[in-house]
Amino acid sequence: MKPNSEEEDMGRAESVGGWSENPPAPIFTELLELTEYPDGAKEWKEVARWVKYEETVEEAGNRWSKPHISTPALQGVLQLRRLLKNGIVLLDLEAANFKKICNAVMDVLVTQGDVNKEIGGKFRDLLLFKHRHQFEGPRKVETGLTSVIKELLVQKLEKKAGNRSIEPSKSNSRTVSRRGSSGNLLNDHRAENGDWNKNVDDGKVNRPFLKKLPGNSEAAIVLEGRASFIQKPISVFIRLLKPVVLGDLPEVDIPTKYLYFVVGSAAPRKGDKVTCESGRAMGSAFSDKYFARMIHEADSKEDIVEALDEYVDSIKTLPRDWNVKNYIEPPKGEDEKEKELQVNEEDVIDDDRRSREASGLVRTGKLFGGLINDIKRKKPHYLSDFIDGFHPQCISSFLFLYFACLAPIIAFGALLGEATKQRIATIEGLVAGLISGVAFSLFSGQPLNLLGSTGPVYVFEKILYEMCDDQNWDYLSLRLWIGIWVGFILLLLVMFDASAYVCYITRFTEELFATLVAFIFIMSAFKNTFGISEAVANWPCECTDSNSGLLNQTSAECYADGGELTGDGCEHGDDVFLMSLILFFGAFFISITLKQFRTTGYLPTSIRHFLADFAVIIGILSMTLLDYFYGLPTPKLVVPGEFKPTWEGRDWVVSHALLFPEHLLTNPWWVDVFLAPVFAILATILIFMDQQITAVIVNRKEYKLQKGCGYHLDLLVLAFVIIISSVFGLPWFIANTIPSINHMQSLTKESTTSIPGEKPQFLGVREQRVTSLAIAILTGASVLMTPVLALLPMPVLYGVFLFMGVMSLRGLQFFDRILLLFMPTKYQPNYTFLKFVQLSRVHLFTIVQVVSLIILWAVKSYNKTSIAFPVMLVVICVIRKMIECIFTNGELRALDDLLPERKKDKRKLGYKKSMKGSQIDESDEEDSIIMNGMPSGLLKHKKEKKNYGDTQHISIDTELEELMSFEPKLKMKRKSIPKVVSNNSVKQLKPPGYPEKVTLMFLRMIDEEVFIPIHLSPVTYPNLLSTLVTKFDALKDKKIKRLLQKTQAGITFVLDESMVDYIENRTVFVMETSTDDEGLTSVTLREQTL
Repeated sequence: MKPNSEEEDMGRAESVGGWSENPPAPIFTELLELTEYPDGAKEWKEVARWVKYEETVEEAGNRWSKPHISTPALQGVLQLRRLLKNGIVLLDLEAANFKKICNAVMDVLVTQGDVNKEIGGKFRDLLLFKHRHQFEGPRKVETGLTSVIKELLVQKLEKKAGNRSIEPSKSNSRTVSRRGSSGNLLNDHRAENGDWNKNVDDGKVNRPFLKKLPGNSEAAIVLEGRASFIQKPISVFIRLLKPVVLGDLPEVDIPTKYLYFVVGSAAPRKGDKVTCESGRAMGSAFSDKYFARMIHEADSKEDIVEALDEYVDSIKTLPRDWNVKNYIEPPKGEDEKEKELQVNEEDVIDDDRRSREASGLVRTGKLFGGLINDIKRKKPHYLSDFIDGFHPQCISSFLFLYFACLAPIIAFGALLGEATKQRIATIEGLVAGLISGVAFSLFSGQPLNLLGSTGPVYVFEKILYEMCDDQNWDYLSLRLWIGIWVGFILLLLVMFDASAYVCYITRFTEELFATLVAFIFIMSAFKNTFGISEAVANWPCECTDSNSGLLNQTSAECYADGGELTGDGCEHGDDVFLMSLILFFGAFFISITLKQFRTTGYLPTSIRHFLADFAVIIGILSMTLLDYFYGLPTPKLVVPGEFKPTWEGRDWVVSHALLFPEHLLTNPWWVDVFLAPVFAILATILIFMDQQITAVIVNRKEYKLQKGCGYHLDLLVLAFVIIISSVFGLPWFIANTIPSINHMQSLTKESTTSIPGEKPQFLGVREQRVTSLAIAILTGASVLMTPVLALLPMPVLYGVFLFMGVMSLRGLQFFDRILLLFMPTKYQPNYTFLKFVQLSRVHLFTIVQVVSLIILWAVKSYNKTSIAFPVMLVVICVIRKMIECIFTNGELRALDDLLPERKKDKRKLGYKKSMKGSQIDESDEEDSIIMNGMPSGLLKHKKEKKNYGDTQHISIDTELEELMSFEPKLKMKRKSIPKVVSNNSVKQLKPPGYPEKVTLMFLRMIDEEVFIPIHLSPVTYPNLLSTLVTKFDALKDKKIKRLLQKTQAGITFVLDESMVDYIENRTVFVMETSTDDEGLTSVTLREQTL
């Protein structure tokens, strides 16, 4: 049997009402079994532990198993249920230390007549035996001298403690516990005086494991064993009134809340056998958070048994021949996409609208309205963007990303240099990295974006140069005017809030775009690498100093003519090409292997992360060293020996294009006047989409960014960067997706504790500007490394391009769906979209994308249409809109994303029609209360008390009958019924099953435009006040004196506890604030008409 899945647990929780306001703390459970050694010594030995998942001691290897889902046996669960029903339950026991707890248990056993005083004393001594934890190692056999020394130390401690009268039997003195036995009497004395914490470190505590527990964890100790002096099983369940630190009773020094002792007979009668499975069943139950809640609020033994029944009702059975050693690994986590697909479509649309409004992706209707909102959003955080950057994590991020950004700049520079015949190459790329990086890091709206060369821009530059070369136009001159027009058009886009249209770029377009770029990278890498063979074949090999004076002779003819062969082509040929292939594939395989090394189980985590982060750099350095020591003349990166442009025929400033007389002589006047704006429109489409797609990825809500984004501000800074780059003849740098994502990942903040079996909790990203600024400055300083850069072989850089192209295809749903076309159904992976869409419809969607990709590739590859390549990206967005006639919204939600709704679809002001389990009309919302899909007025619940009796011998059949007849109850316990306290301090109790009242309100500050919905529950004045302070930044730093409500009739009154309950559901308010001379603020809620 195994616990229910997380989804079902959550569903079960939604039907649970009336939990106490303070939920119980997380429970760490430890199971110890009574172990007897060959020399007669006994001790409690740790065999398993639970935080959320189970870890078992594997005795053969003397180690902990991997965390796994607990699978308690049915027999053990039934045994546990019988023991709890017939055993002792002590709720809210007050005790200061473990010895007092044991004495209390002995007194209860003797008082109730379960055992006599002698057996009770033995049972108490049995509990006080040493508790050995796994981290302490196996028990060592003590020599006679060691025993004598230990006995003297124990006697000395007894003397200091005042020779306590109650002590364990002397025969077991050498194995007594450090926690409650004579070996720890001094600690018991200090614990009674409230001075325990000073001596927690006296015993062994598992400090490393403590770091994995949540900060407010409490311990539950389960002791299970068998003893010869026990006739019938003894079961004792204890819940302490207040959690108490019981020394190092658990292996970590956290307070203990629950204890469960079960000891059976060594020779049991039929029906009284106690196995280790009952202790494991209790440990598994403690790990269930709903069981923990119920026992936290239990009032009686019946409530404890009922909590166990609830737990049993939610677990699953395993096959009969299941091997318990086949551990079930914890789930990797809930798929966010699958979770989203289970939400109502209207709710998804409404949430998407809210997200776009918060991100500034909506039209404001004002000139530069979006830009102004971006500046207002980022201004309060500007200083903190620099302060937050002074953190050790930012140093490691900066060092890693400098190399991660330098490699693509060098590789793109080399490729762009070949495409433009060195007009723009690596040196220009480094300078562009400095200028654009510094400007963007200082003034952008989202400094976590890293700028760099991208595939689409490279394609545009290549197409533009080929056209200029064919027409004998000056490339740099035309490019300058295109860049100026691009900057001007981007300013117009910022003026009219055009960034709002980025929400029409869905996964359909993104993946086509990414796949096309990946194919370009892969094809360019292979084409340039195999082009080396042709280049080597054309290397010169001439016959010099020959008698005939002929240069083109074979080696035999040249030597016969008395000449000598000179030139690189004479000594090298196929060996250079073979070495180039080795460097090409070596750089690729090293980079991709080390990049995937992060997910392997080899080497420590820190080393794996280091190798994965610097995979590309390691690949470049290793292959460069191989080429350097081998000494073959492979093609090298072309860089100037000093700080100057790569091409000799240009200066740093493209000045000849700006001077009128010289300009007339460079290009035909109509090229720069009429053709440049046309090319600029195409380039703007490309740059806008590439920039904003990356910005959308970086600003996704799963990154939990707190300082907001700035799409319009980013575009403004980019406009000036492109103009400056065009004037200086530098490559256009825009937001680069891969480095930007790596930047985010290197700055992630995670919880310091993580439950075994779970990953650390993601807390957000360290938002700052320092890392991007430092990366840009160091990139610019890299121009001083030109002698080193000249050693880089071009095949190595081509291998990096192949790596970038292959890695871009990984994780694309489009690529996964292409593979599904060739995969039999039974071998297909468990993709989320296959659960919601028929396979034939998936294939149809894939075919539409493949056809679109072929059209894109054909347009790009054909010379006469290649310049129209950016327009095709807009056409792809149109195609995405058209396929809504073929696929349903549900299918598009699974395979893609929904496009924003039309304007005529009015927003519901935050109100969502869909309720869990039912649909209700707006007019009836206040009068109808839905619970479990039925109106609460129709729900009648009769609580039937079970007759638990005193039967001690109950067969498994009887237990199964009881469990089968058990029906889950509404989990509304008497002590957890919500209490409403009025001004006259009279407590009123709501009838069972009646849910808490919820009031929906829509509020905004007077100087804002967007209303924020608030679901107020409970409807109280303190809750309303705290909610307003939490939701509105303008109220966070103010000392609120009172709340006032102004009706539409103009009546103003004080909104106190007695009046809050009269606020009507779905009322719309506009809030105004006024501050008196003492600095106290009054907030007025003015009612508005819908």
